[in-house]
Amino acid sequence: MKTSFIYIFIFISFLIVSEEEHAIKIYIASEIVTLNTKNDEVEAVAVQNSKIIDVGSAEKLSTSYPDADVVLDYQDHVIVPGFIEHHIHPFLAAVTMNSEIIAIDDWVLQEKVSKGVKNREDYLDRLSEVEARHPNDQPLVSWGFHHYFHGRLTKNDLDNISTIRPIIVVHRSFHEFILNTPAMKLLGISRNAFPGLEEEKHLANFEEGHFSERGAIVVLPNLMTVLAAPKKLMLGLQKTKDYIHGNGITIIGNPGSMYSREIQMAKNYILGSLDTPFESYFFPSGLNLSEQFELNKILNAAKEQTTWGGGKVNFLPNHIKLFTDGAMYSQNMMMREGYLDNHQGVWLMDNKNYRELFKLFWDANYQIHIHQNGDAALDRLLNNLEENLINNPRKDHRTTVVHFGYSAKDQLQRMKDLGVVVSANPYYVTTLSDLYSRQGVGYERSQEMVRLGDVVRENIIVSLHSDMPMAPASPLQLMHSAVNRTNFANKVAGPEQRISALEALRAVTINSAYILRLEKMYGSIEIGKYANFTILEKNPLTVPITDIKGIAVVGTVMKGVSYPLPPML
Repeated sequence: MKTSFIYIFIFISFLIVSEEEHAIKIYIASEIVTLNTKNDEVEAVAVQNSKIIDVGSAEKLSTSYPDADVVLDYQDHVIVPGFIEHHIHPFLAAVTMNSEIIAIDDWVLQEKVSKGVKNREDYLDRLSEVEARHPNDQPLVSWGFHHYFHGRLTKNDLDNISTIRPIIVVHRSFHEFILNTPAMKLLGISRNAFPGLEEEKHLANFEEGHFSERGAIVVLPNLMTVLAAPKKLMLGLQKTKDYIHGNGITIIGNPGSMYSREIQMAKNYILGSLDTPFESYFFPSGLNLSEQFELNKILNAAKEQTTWGGGKVNFLPNHIKLFTDGAMYSQNMMMREGYLDNHQGVWLMDNKNYRELFKLFWDANYQIHIHQNGDAALDRLLNNLEENLINNPRKDHRTTVVHFGYSAKDQLQRMKDLGVVVSANPYYVTTLSDLYSRQGVGYERSQEMVRLGDVVRENIIVSLHSDMPMAPASPLQLMHSAVNRTNFANKVAGPEQRISALEALRAVTINSAYILRLEKMYGSIEIGKYANFTILEKNPLTVPITDIKGIAVVGTVMKGVSYPLPPML
């Protein structure tokens, strides 16, 4: 009798779940932006089994589906295709969320607002204030330092704040670390512990506690004991998850996910859980793999890493990230004409390693995403792509130029001819174009930083990303930066490089889906695609362009399931 009751209960539960899965919902809004040219006038979207089955007027859909559940929660709001942020680093974002943020710009988080500081005196005062109220038994990690704004920072500066507490300052770029004496002792970072770094003194300065680019990569495993302590990592990932949802994002990408199963399992636990209101798509870093494997084992390691997903965390097959030059925020870009102060940029991968890995993954039919910031680095990228196209022609390769900091106008036609696509960070213009026009790079080149207008005019597909935490993971902020190009000096940097609001919206939806090869499933509101929507207070295509970043996010819908924002977000 008891067994029969259990079977009946299971059968009824199955019927309830089955009925819920097959139920039709009709979402009604004041405006719906489909990004599908076939749907000019749309008031409602019909959804069944996580996919869109119809679009049209509210009257038409209600007549066609009389038994459907009509969702009126968003009838006074605007529905746009679900935002896609295809270039976020969840681990780095988690570290940032756990740290004391002292940056050049304001950061609005769930629990606090960190106001930006733009000079050395204010930076050191803020860091001292933060240290004074930090729990006594914990190292202090602070993120956001930028030497061009905040001046030169050394171990001695940090020792002046505390000779007892370990202090780790993470540069805005995440490509540099500055440590005080207690931090170096705690983490076992000394010249004797890293004799190989003697050859790269400009990247590893033990006297000043400063480690950048290759030097930072080498000492990073030691820092991980603090930056990736399990409880803090989980807390940071949860904050990152809430932050992503708060900005209306329905899909994220993590290009260049590090080869660490332990950290991946932490990401899966938080981001892959059933209550997560977005999906994640990761793929490996060729640079990180080359640090751990011989060349003949790298391809297999990359394939093995793509099995590490779980829940709502997926790994994309046949995608890889490579690197050319150093960080934009560190002015380590490789520039054709160099820098005004004659300092040198940095190659993140030596040419031999870069060429070998590019050919390895190209011949294996991978889509290659390449971190690039300087125009000389773009030359290297295009030269190598052209060579491989000649030796092994491929169609629809979608080789992706990632970040696209500086480029030259003569490179645009070549980019188009070689079939590249662009994944750009327009926030560079907001934060850096004014200062870099005066220090390091020069006015004319900085006016054309992230030259999206020229790219659009060449009909090259362009998407926008934050590279979180290099920029806030806010598609509306990215749109705002690309459309307005207003910098810290409240000036428009390169007005001819602005793009329209429509182009910017496409760049955070359908074009971002294209970069990930997911455009058949996501990125626009049309029949047959998944029902991923972002719900906004106003229409970003019709508000004054200066108001785009201020539009409130009301909630999201992911595969037909509504995720309204909690009041705190």
